[in-house]
Amino acid sequence: MKFLERLFKTLISVKLAVVVILMLGILSAVGTIYESKYDAEYAQKLVYHSPLMYFFMGLMCVQLICVMIDRWPWKMRHAPFLLAHVGIIITLAGSLVTRYVGLDGSMTFNIGQTTRHVTVSGRELLVYASFDGQKFTPVGSRSVDFLLEPPDKHPVAIQLGTDKIEVLDYYHYAYRKQEIVPSESEFDGPAIRFQLQNDRVNVSRWLFLGRGQGKDIADLGPAKVVLTDSPYKNMGLNAIVFNFDPNKKQIKYEIRSKERGVSKKGDLEEGLSVETGWMGLQLRILRYIPTAKRETTYEHRQYPTPQTVSALKVKFNDEEHWMGANTVLRLFTETNVYVLSYGNKRVELPFDLTLSDFRVGRYQGTMQAMSYESDVLVKGLGKTTISMNNPLKHQGFTFYQASFQEDESGKPVMSILSVNQDPGRFWKYLGSLMVTLGAILLFWEKSLKKWIKEGEQGDRA
Repeated sequence: MKFLERLFKTLISVKLAVVVILMLGILSAVGTIYESKYDAEYAQKLVYHSPLMYFFMGLMCVQLICVMIDRWPWKMRHAPFLLAHVGIIITLAGSLVTRYVGLDGSMTFNIGQTTRHVTVSGRELLVYASFDGQKFTPVGSRSVDFLLEPPDKHPVAIQLGTDKIEVLDYYHYAYRKQEIVPSESEFDGPAIRFQLQNDRVNVSRWLFLGRGQGKDIADLGPAKVVLTDSPYKNMGLNAIVFNFDPNKKQIKYEIRSKERGVSKKGDLEEGLSVETGWMGLQLRILRYIPTAKRETTYEHRQYPTPQTVSALKVKFNDEEHWMGANTVLRLFTETNVYVLSYGNKRVELPFDLTLSDFRVGRYQGTMQAMSYESDVLVKGLGKTTISMNNPLKHQGFTFYQASFQEDESGKPVMSILSVNQDPGRFWKYLGSLMVTLGAILLFWEKSLKKWIKEGEQGDRA
């Protein structure tokens, strides 16, 4: 009992309250610094939602409860004190409900598209398999958080029968690099780096024929350069066509003019140089790789930039591959094709939304958006307009107009909605109201006592 009494006295002490408030202030300051130096996700996971922050928040709630118990039996004069303390606890409880039960994400769809999926902040690995190259079936999934549980300390592997996908490394901030390199796999196709040059033009591009791709086209405006494994019709344009024979592993080139048809042709080889007959342009083959692959790597960065993404290094059948967030990676065996997806989780809503139209209002004489709104079709509601100041509320979900995307001509083609479901909102509002009311009553009570005391002193005088 003496131990419990000492513990209780410690919990209601002002010294411990000062320590708790000081630690919460320090953690909040550290979180603010992390958020400005890195980003909001980094600060939330490492500071705001860290075990240390939750410990001091929980300790503060225990202290508030113990202080209220210490005032028992309560009287009317304790009402402001009780309202404020209970309000703080209810507000924190509502925040916990929001975090663990609520939904906060985004929905992106094109005009005419129907969807019911919301993208949220959590990450997951998904694996799809195909045995015929056409139909893909989900065969594995796993929720991951590589920032808090890096793969070098918490190994991650997805077993696929006799095959296995392993995660070897993780960069939270990485810069993407991509290059064409030789491949030892007989299933990979060719790659060509060509140059077109005259006195005013100097263009250099890669053409790469991936597995099952069929063709790769470089559109240069008045002319096209094509790498294909099947007959190609250039539709009356100037074109350079590289015809790949998969059986002989050879490439023949044809230079086609829109007036004269095929003007030159021959076998392709590295170092080839030939006149095209168009505006003095000369074609050069700078590099020819008979069997190539597109290799993507990522360079680690300490701090985020607009170009950085998170990236994974995975191993499959003794081969290592890099992939970025919200991308897919195709993995091949002799009999199967696997597609590995790493990105944000998607949550399915109990109803569909169809984007029937999207409108943008612009400031006069500019292309700057002044307002934008979406017309959506919802079963049971019909056509509804969601604008910047007019959200849609349906079945406990709230849809806000967040942003949009345009095509090259400035025409809006995609709407982005923010989707929120907050079952803790009532409790957070109630707690905040109680804290505010308690503070007002406490101030009013002190002012009333002071006014009565001054009145009594005036009467005595």
